Amino acid sequence: MDVKSIKQNKWFKRSAWALGSTFALWAVAWLTVPALVKHQVEKLASEQLGRRVTLGEVDFKPWSLELTVRDLAVARAQGVSDASPQFSVKRFYIDAELQSLVRLAPVVDALEVQAPQLSLSLLGQGRYDVDDILARLNQPRDKSDKPDDAPLSFALYNLALTGGTVDFTDKTVNKTHAVRDLQITLPFLSNLDSKRTVQVQPRLAFQLNASQFDSSAQATPFAQTRKTDATLKLSSLDLAPYLAYIPASLPVKLTSAVLDADLQVAFEQSPRMAVKLSGLLQASKVNIVGNRTQADSKNSTKTSTKDKLPDEAPLLAFDQLKLSLADVRPLERMVHLAAVEWTGPALNVHRSKSGKLNLMPPTKPKNTPEKIAACADSTCANT
Repeated sequence: MDVKSIKQNKWFKRSAWALGSTFALWAVAWLTVPALVKHQVEKLASEQLGRRVTLGEVDFKPWSLELTVRDLAVARAQGVSDASPQFSVKRFYIDAELQSLVRLAPVVDALEVQAPQLSLSLLGQGRYDVDDILARLNQPRDKSDKPDDAPLSFALYNLALTGGTVDFTDKTVNKTHAVRDLQITLPFLSNLDSKRTVQVQPRLAFQLNASQFDSSAQATPFAQTRKTDATLKLSSLDLAPYLAYIPASLPVKLTSAVLDADLQVAFEQSPRMAVKLSGLLQASKVNIVGNRTQADSKNSTKTSTKDKLPDEAPLLAFDQLKLSLADVRPLERMVHLAAVEWTGPALNVHRSKSGKLNLMPPTKPKNTPEKIAACADSTCANT
């Protein structure tokens, strides 16, 4: 068979046309998809968030269905002097599979998010610098847009978030809490009927200020029992930076504490929900003082100076408290401890001349707002 006869063969012509069309389609997609993705994402995301959203380089490989987006950034609100983005991602990569077309469901071989950075600020009075975004996202949807009853089927492989950072700035106390080296990995996750019983093994790890947190789990989240076995490890978490957020109305005040944990958590729903904790929980360098508010102190001086107790007087301190959990089931109110080790406890009990102990919570004044409201009809004016 010569070359001329091969060229005249109808199957050869059809194959050549199909191959040429495929290459032409790849070329068009390779040239147009990046510009289209960049334009549409920047436009739609900016309209949805009310912030300027920008993308850097966009790369698309139609022959392997690989999409890479670099330098995604969400700007801060208008009028803010800080030019750094509110949120940014250095690289976003997705490797889709042709099975997605066959199954009519997204099948992804890899999904990677590299170096995401988030900045949040507490401005005071419960206001955050992202309140405008949350208000837009919480707007009521059009009633005509009814959600589908059936959930979207999917199969995701090799999910990974690496090098994440979070900066939370509390401007009310002028302090910043930092999360560094945030790592989230999930080798496999799917709700396809044939994959419901496949075990997934997620991992979460990060550094919060100077403390390390690590965790791992084995779970079947889409199976009927939703069985999950997780490990949580916390190393030397110093609570000092977070004590300012404890309500001042509590009768005692924690001034220092360091936490360590190595816990195993078992969860299952068959048919009732069951949660079991075991492992080690440890608190070190704990110091607790009495917390008498100024109103309490003022009220005590009005009645009698001899009953006045010192504000923030030492109450309880210890070097270390170690709890070995054998079987703790919080939903069933069952606690079984294998061992308890308490090192260096010191309890400071103060008794006033009237016999009042500092272990007792401060008493409210007689004419509290509740009392005044209850007596508004003058039925108890003489009490």
